[in-house]
Amino acid sequence: MKVTLSILLALATLAACNNKPPLSAAAANKLQALLDNKEYFKLETLVKLYNDSLGDEKKLYYTSFIDNVFNRNVDCINDVDLLLKNFPNQLPDSVKANMRRLQSDSYFKIYQYAKAAQADSSILKLYSKALSKDYIDDIKNDILLRSALKNTAPQQTITKNNTSIPWSHNKLGLIEIPVKCNATVYNGVFDTRANISTITKTYATKLGLHILNVSYNESSGATGVTFKTGMGIADSLYIGDILVKNVVFQVMPDAILYIAPVKFQLNMIIGFPVIEQLGEVHIFKNGKMTIPLIPAKSDLHNFALDGLDPVIALKAGKDTLDFHFDSGASSSMFYVSYLNKYKADVIKTAKKKMVGFGGAGGSQKKEVYVLPKINLTLGNKTVTVDSVDVLQQKIVPDEKFYGNIGQDFTKNFNEIIYNFKYMYIKGN
Repeated sequence: MKVTLSILLALATLAACNNKPPLSAAAANKLQALLDNKEYFKLETLVKLYNDSLGDEKKLYYTSFIDNVFNRNVDCINDVDLLLKNFPNQLPDSVKANMRRLQSDSYFKIYQYAKAAQADSSILKLYSKALSKDYIDDIKNDILLRSALKNTAPQQTITKNNTSIPWSHNKLGLIEIPVKCNATVYNGVFDTRANISTITKTYATKLGLHILNVSYNESSGATGVTFKTGMGIADSLYIGDILVKNVVFQVMPDAILYIAPVKFQLNMIIGFPVIEQLGEVHIFKNGKMTIPLIPAKSDLHNFALDGLDPVIALKAGKDTLDFHFDSGASSSMFYVSYLNKYKADVIKTAKKKMVGFGGAGGSQKKEVYVLPKINLTLGNKTVTVDSVDVLQQKIVPDEKFYGNIGQDFTKNFNEIIYNFKYMYIKGN
């Protein structure tokens, strides 16, 4: 979110309405810079630190984002409602639009599709003059998707016991799990960075999906390639003994999911909305996956969500850096943000190389720096990842994170735990 001087002045003016000691201009700038750069963990820490100096409106403003990224979606929705109700005249239209956009994201995460579409539509109706064309185009694309789902019942996951299932690597090195639908078992890629579960047209027919009359734009995280996709609903499917109802799938032409360089057809990808609703997932190196009935608490707090993209905080040397976390990637790669921050070290130790990147929609070749190795720390354990590609250009214009962490990192642990209730990732 881009913030102009007028927005900062408006927020500063709001603080003056409170009797508490005002927030300094330097502190206000620092908070906004952290938000703009999506440094959510540091933002949460500073909001707590400045609590006594933040007025009610600024608390709501920052807490809305914090609740959203740490998967407290009902709280985020309420935060935004209170902010817009209590301070309607102080906030610029561009800020109001961003708050409604945040609210729409939270509605979508709790499967309230009609309310998500309504929030997005209100942005175009009320604030379109304050928005860029690209911003408006993104909203219109999401409205297509969310409006198509407006009559779809919320996804529901029913877990009665601790569950254990096997997993295996496919030809691409990706984790696959057994998924049962209509008494037939299929293999589905387990992919935390798939914003929506995905399926080919051929498999959508096999599983008896209800195909919706919609077509919208989607892009591949690895390549940035944009393509058209449709949508379908599975009434139910099983992951082990866990029943998942009303599962939304992107329905793609088989060719989009065909990985030509290795002549391999992907057919089904189980994405974030299904994985998140499992609550907690343990992936063991020996090919076993367990889903406990009750998610466990932990002192760790290193997991966030940027929209529907998982984000993990890892220590790299003396710094703590935020990365995308992608169980559907066989290898890690660092973005241009990493190159810009550590350019001297990268140039000194890495070698340039042309590398192919594949994903849904096709493949590309890019010249990258290849780091011979890097040490990354998760919790109390430090592991070494070899031959990490460092990109020289952004994949998307608004790129903020330092890279994408894949299985070449997680394979160094005997067990990886994803916890979506208390928002941590743990390695043993």
